[in-house]
Amino acid sequence: MSTRRAWLTYTLGRVGLFVLSVVLLWGASGLLGHPLDGLPLLLAALLLSSVLAFALLKAQREAFAASLHAGREARAATAAARRARLDDAPPS
Repeated sequence: MSTRRAWLTYTLGRVGLFVLSVVLLWGASGLLGHPLDGLPLLLAALLLSSVLAFALLKAQREAFAASLHAGREARAATAAARRARLDDAPPS
């Protein structure tokens, strides 16, 4: 999986969980008779979505980390090959 696709998948999952958390908390607070609006609602949803993302988006997070690691390894191999070519080049 490409880094961009892995990032997009994980980010959309986080945003989706946040929106779902806002809707659920807002609806539940309205049903309980203590409406939660504004900043307290957003902070509670942020906390809830963070916990849910940690538990539910493990595979996406690991795929993103693996794609970053693969990119770093590829750049390191390219740099090593470039250094080897420069070391083997005859002096001018």
